[in-house]
Amino acid sequence: MWKPTALTTALTLLAAAFTVSGTASAAGWQQVSSDTFYLTDALQRSQGVTTDGNAWYFSWQYGLSRVGMDGRTQASNTLAIPTALALQGDNHIGGIDYYNGKLYAPIEDGSKYQHPYIAIYNAATLAYTGTAFALPQDVQRDGVPWTAVGGGYLLSSEYEATAINAYSLSDGHLMKRVPLSQPIPHVQGAKYYDGRLYASSDGATKAIYTIDLTSGAVSQAFAENLPSGTEVEALTFLPRPDGSVMHVLDVAPNRLSVNFRHYRP
Repeated sequence: MWKPTALTTALTLLAAAFTVSGTASAAGWQQVSSDTFYLTDALQRSQGVTTDGNAWYFSWQYGLSRVGMDGRTQASNTLAIPTALALQGDNHIGGIDYYNGKLYAPIEDGSKYQHPYIAIYNAATLAYTGTAFALPQDVQRDGVPWTAVGGGYLLSSEYEATAINAYSLSDGHLMKRVPLSQPIPHVQGAKYYDGRLYASSDGATKAIYTIDLTSGAVSQAFAENLPSGTEVEALTFLPRPDGSVMHVLDVAPNRLSVNFRHYRP
C-alpha cells in the first residue's frame, strides 16, 4: 500500500508524461507491453485500477481518475474520501473495482485500521453516491487493501490474507468467509475473472495468485520479473486486440514513475 508523503505536493505540481516500453515474459504469461506514467500521472494512478471496457479507472491515496485508452485523463476526483470518513481518520483508498456503472472503493484509516469501509461512487462523474459500507474490523484487522465484485458478492481480504471475505452488494453485511489453502502476503489488489479470483501480491515473490472461491484453493499464476525495489499494486482484466488480458500496476523503485504492464496468457 504505497502512500506518498513528502512527494505528494511536489508531484502534483509537475506535468505528466506517457511512454510505452517493450516486451518481457513470465512463466505462464507473457508481457506484451508496458505503459509508464510519470509525475502527476504516476501519483494519481498509483494504487488501484479497473475498467468498464471503454476507459481505465485508477485510484491513489486520496482520489480517483478516469483515463481513456489513449492514456489521457478524462476526469478526476482528487479528494474522493467522504468528509465523514476523513473525520474518523480514514486516509487511504485501495484497489477499486467497477460494476454496473459504479466504482467500489475500499477506504481505511492507516495505520490504526479501526474504520474499514467500502464507498460507492458514480463511475460517470466519480462523485461519491453517499453510500459507504462499514466493514467488520475483526475480519479486516489490517485495513481493507482492495475490493472486487465477483460471484454475486463484494469481495475483500486483509493485507495479510488468510481468507476471502464476501459481503452483500446491497448493504455490505458479511455473508461468508472462504479460508485460503495458504496465506497470501501483502495483497494489493484482486479481480474476479473467468470464474476465479486473481490477486496481486507485493510479497517476496511479487506474484499473481489465483483463488478458487468455492474451495479456497490458492495457486501461483506467475511471479513477475521486476527490478528490486518495485512495489506491485493492483490488477484488472480486459481482452485487447494485442492479445493482452491481464493488466498490472507497479510503482518503480524511484517512486517517481508507475508502470502499467499488459500480459497475455
